[in-house]
Amino acid sequence: MTTVEEKNENSKIRILCIDDNEDDFKIIKKSLDMFMKKDVDINWASTWHTGLKELRENSYDLLILDYLLPEMNGLEIIKLLHNEEIEIPIIMLTGGGDEHVAVNAMKQGVSDYLIKDDLGTEKLSESVCQVVDLNHFKKEWDVGFSDLIGSSKRDSLSIIGNILSASTHGINKTRLVYKANLNFQSVKKYLAFLINNGFLSVVFIDGKETYKTTEEGLRMLRQIHNLKEKLG
Repeated sequence: MTTVEEKNENSKIRILCIDDNEDDFKIIKKSLDMFMKKDVDINWASTWHTGLKELRENSYDLLILDYLLPEMNGLEIIKLLHNEEIEIPIIMLTGGGDEHVAVNAMKQGVSDYLIKDDLGTEKLSESVCQVVDLNHFKKEWDVGFSDLIGSSKRDSLSIIGNILSASTHGINKTRLVYKANLNFQSVKKYLAFLINNGFLSVVFIDGKETYKTTEEGLRMLRQIHNLKEKLG
């Protein structure tokens, strides 16, 4: 699974920044160059018109969007993106004291927000890593869930979270079925998904098959927690 912990040319993060202030863009670029542990390719659009054209024509992993733009604010741009079915994780940039704007942005599906005073700090790179990593998880889960039982993806997230949480110290299948509130046939499908993707390991203790959450599984568990918080 792709992470943002090691620099890798083949997993470069492609970012579009829509901001009418070129100085702010330069600060963003410098901050990412300084603090990111993964290669970044960032492009700049000084207007929402050029930014929308870029998103229509090219693929990006992340949009950094200024809230205060001439002619149209960030929330209005997000509605435009929704109307055109352009799906992309968004980090919204706001000024100090605009927390109410940030809350509304999160309700519109923004992944995170930062005040511009924090652009030159590690907070920007930390947010970029978390948002992009979370989106990669979501895409991989969307593919993996197609072979699982026909519950909603959100329900599947809860079940997988329960399985990983219950297995942190090792658990046998009988007790796991009880903990996850599933039948044996259903839990087998989830176990196969988690084992095949390295989130669970299988060990034998006293001759019994025991499931234990791996380090990658613990990391996934934290991501599930974050995702469920964002989904509300």
